[in-house]
Amino acid sequence: MRRVPDELAPFYVQIRSPAAAWFARRECAEAIGRGEADDLFGGRTGDPVQAGSGRGPMARFTLAGRPAIGKRALHGGLLGRLFGRLYVGHRRALDQLLSAARLERAGVPTPAILAVGSARAFGLFCEHAIVTRQLEGARNLYELAGGAPEHNRRRDILRLCADLLRRLHDAGFLHADLNVSNLVMERGPAGETLHVVDLDRGRFRLVVTPEERLANLTRLLRSYEKWIAGRLRLSPREEIYFLRCYVGHDRELARFLAKRLTRYRSRLGLRRLRWRLGSLSKGRLAGPLQ
Repeated sequence: MRRVPDELAPFYVQIRSPAAAWFARRECAEAIGRGEADDLFGGRTGDPVQAGSGRGPMARFTLAGRPAIGKRALHGGLLGRLFGRLYVGHRRALDQLLSAARLERAGVPTPAILAVGSARAFGLFCEHAIVTRQLEGARNLYELAGGAPEHNRRRDILRLCADLLRRLHDAGFLHADLNVSNLVMERGPAGETLHVVDLDRGRFRLVVTPEERLANLTRLLRSYEKWIAGRLRLSPREEIYFLRCYVGHDRELARFLAKRLTRYRSRLGLRRLRWRLGSLSKGRLAGPLQ
């Protein structure tokens, strides 16, 4: 595993546990070294996956006195069926840590990463795990929609969501899997904060172009249509409100996104039918975002 990058050195150290090599926050390093997060590399662990909750089970535990969430890295889609949790090399875990640190410096809310670890499986293949601070009262957008929030509450959520995504894109970050499970609300003593999670495979750009913004937003729109719209559909006014909050005073961007998002939604008919048929055949919502 690589040494701690210079930009992380004030806060993180490299340490080994019985099962893995880790980059850990200094205050958590002793606990990591004792193996308190090594169960993430064992057998099946954590809460079962539910519809709209993202890939893979989560383990909740305490690390150095802090409530923490641990997850193993899992491929999605076709790669998931082929490789599961196997990755080539150690780089994947470190990239998430670097992305989270950079977003934190840019003022974009994302849960603090307490540790990332890699364990060799065989040959060049490794397994990765990530441990983050547990958000107080955490509920993702899918879960929030399940409570059938009132109009004013929906507007508050839409505003927070639009503001977070604008800040994310203004910071130059393109999320690789922007969906309703990866936007998580924390309700803490200081109020509510919406966080972006699961930064795996995300990438930074010097400037995020309108086309790249559109691509990220269409993925979120597809996730909304699949997981939320069937039980809680936003009104046209609410959708316009979200878009206005996202674009600010950029009218040209507003026109571009409104036109292209409308066009994209008009092409989702076959996907909606497939999602509906999958829901009926399985007696529940369809599987992870396709």
